[in-house]
Amino acid sequence: MKFIKGLYFACLVALLIISAGSCKKSQSSGWNTQLLVPIATTSLSLQNLITDSTLKINADSSLTLAYQSTLYSFNLADEIVQIPDTSIGQKFNLDSLSLPNLHLNFTESLGEMAQGLSGIGNLIISSNTQTATVPALNIGTAFSYGFDASNLFDSAILVSGKAEVSALNNLPVAIAAGTILTVSDTIDGVERVIQSTVLTDSIGAHDSLYTEIPLTPGKISSHMRFTISNVNTLASNGPVLIDTSNAIVLRVFVGFLRVSEAWAKFPNQSVVNQTNDVTFNFNDRKFTYIEARSGFLHISISNSVPQPLYLQYTLVGAFNKLGQPLTEYTTVSAAGPLGPGVVDTLLDITGYSINLTGKNGNNFNTYTQQVITNLDSTGQTQHITLADSLNVKYELENIKPNYIKGYLGKDTVTNVDSSAFSFLSIFKSGSLNLQSVNMNFSVSNDIGEGGQIKINSLSAYSPVNGTKTLSSTLLNQPLNIKPATDFPLTPAVTTYSLNNSNSNIKDLIGILPNQLNYNISVRTNVNGNNNQYREFAYLQSGLTVSLDAEIPLSLIANNLVLMDTIGFNLANTNTNINGISDGVINVIAENGYPIGAVLTVIVYDGNWNPLDTLAFDKTITAGATDVNCKVNQPAQSVLQEYVDEARMNKLKQGQHAVVTANFSTVGGNPACNGQHLKIYSNYTIGITLSAKFNYKVNTKL
Repeated sequence: MKFIKGLYFACLVALLIISAGSCKKSQSSGWNTQLLVPIATTSLSLQNLITDSTLKINADSSLTLAYQSTLYSFNLADEIVQIPDTSIGQKFNLDSLSLPNLHLNFTESLGEMAQGLSGIGNLIISSNTQTATVPALNIGTAFSYGFDASNLFDSAILVSGKAEVSALNNLPVAIAAGTILTVSDTIDGVERVIQSTVLTDSIGAHDSLYTEIPLTPGKISSHMRFTISNVNTLASNGPVLIDTSNAIVLRVFVGFLRVSEAWAKFPNQSVVNQTNDVTFNFNDRKFTYIEARSGFLHISISNSVPQPLYLQYTLVGAFNKLGQPLTEYTTVSAAGPLGPGVVDTLLDITGYSINLTGKNGNNFNTYTQQVITNLDSTGQTQHITLADSLNVKYELENIKPNYIKGYLGKDTVTNVDSSAFSFLSIFKSGSLNLQSVNMNFSVSNDIGEGGQIKINSLSAYSPVNGTKTLSSTLLNQPLNIKPATDFPLTPAVTTYSLNNSNSNIKDLIGILPNQLNYNISVRTNVNGNNNQYREFAYLQSGLTVSLDAEIPLSLIANNLVLMDTIGFNLANTNTNINGISDGVINVIAENGYPIGAVLTVIVYDGNWNPLDTLAFDKTITAGATDVNCKVNQPAQSVLQEYVDEARMNKLKQGQHAVVTANFSTVGGNPACNGQHLKIYSNYTIGITLSAKFNYKVNTKL
């Protein structure tokens, strides 16, 4: 027996020697071995995939998805506080010489009117503080007022001008159409009507009217007159409260008088000593106060009169933060052989507060200016021509209010637009059948005026599921907006809720939209000037419509896709990847959700070019559930994929793997099928990639 074994060993050695002698020195032989190595791992859970929403954990550990975003915003204050560049001073030159302005206030109370009426007048007076039916009244009396500017000029040739009339009717009855307003003058003993107009509109009780009367060019004197005639009232519509102190108030401004030449007493006297109100028309906006965040008062003076000009300008009611008034003193040299004397200066009015109620404190949109100008000369009346002129101009430029107060007017802003809606971007496709959705539209108003918002339409768009239109009892209904309060500024937040009971909002969210399309209208001051000029706006004031949503994650999933990206690099397995020939790659899924899924794993190179698919539409089992349809045991699914050498060579270039899980609600517990399933904080799908490689070993013999 020993002999046989020895013979066998000798033969084997001889065979090896013969084989070795018959081979080349560089020749080698190899064989395969198997290596089991991990490649990558990830965990698909809502908590690590959600980035732009908030995941709330409820008391029972179930999850609620919360979201907040701005659906729509606009800065109404940008529109309200626009102050146009405008000349607020007077301009003196013979091409457009501004003659003195005429300011008249005409007030006639109901009691004064009644005294001029027989019969019904006594009845009105005796009914003071009581209610009574007031018949139509024919006032009849013409009221005429004049002004004297002879200290400045004798006469002039008028090029253009206008009379501005603000009529305020505080009577309990309307003023009938047909009131006549007349501007006239007497030249060389002959009266000339410069312009006359008839008010074609009535003025309602406790309402106002503004009109402008252009003046006819021609020669004028320094004694113009303004006449109001044919004043009548309409009968009241039933009994009204009689207050004999209520009155008709007419505020008349005659100005912007441009002349081509004048016979003026410029020498050795005050040319101008005026405190004037300058009122601007901002449509129905009526401002009483502004605080300038920035801006300038631009003063330009050109003097071709051969005497120096001494001028003091004050913007009355304008003060800086130290309480100092806005006043400028300017001396302009006399004209000489080289041309007129010139002054051009820019005053910074940043931080100045400016009163816009006029010199009597009862107006709006009205700057008050005081201009005092003197010339030193002979005191003789002179005929001034274009060759001998004076030009003084004051302008407010680039006014940017930091704060504004008054009546901000009525505005309607309609916006048709879309907004990105990335709320459910964690789900790449599919749809949700949700048990409930609570969505709030919150309107934050930084402006001191109220209004209404109306949602004309709202729809959601999903590239996969198309468009879904909202139906709700809140649509096309005016929803009230509260005004902000001031000192300190406190925005008013008004919230309206969309839920299962008043809308189809859960169906809208269920299509997993990425865009909301809306048509929204905002109206301000629907009821007019109810706040009596106490509205306000800051420069930053605006209105923001926000969307707040909460979705309890109790759902039925239909092809609902979750996706994650993990690193995939065979070099990280601490093996010599050049020796890997082929093998089996395992995709191990631990499903802790009560919902089954279809899994796909695709490998990409560093440039995101697809290399191979390791799993395609592979089914993984839902976690086992208890009687409450809550997962009590995750389900493990092992997916194996054989990879030959050609595919393995591609996978050696891999850098990334994209794992996609497509969920549909079919659980392992038949009692739970068709129910809305709650998602809990501990639910996750663990994905592990491992491989059993065939590793080729080369050995030199």
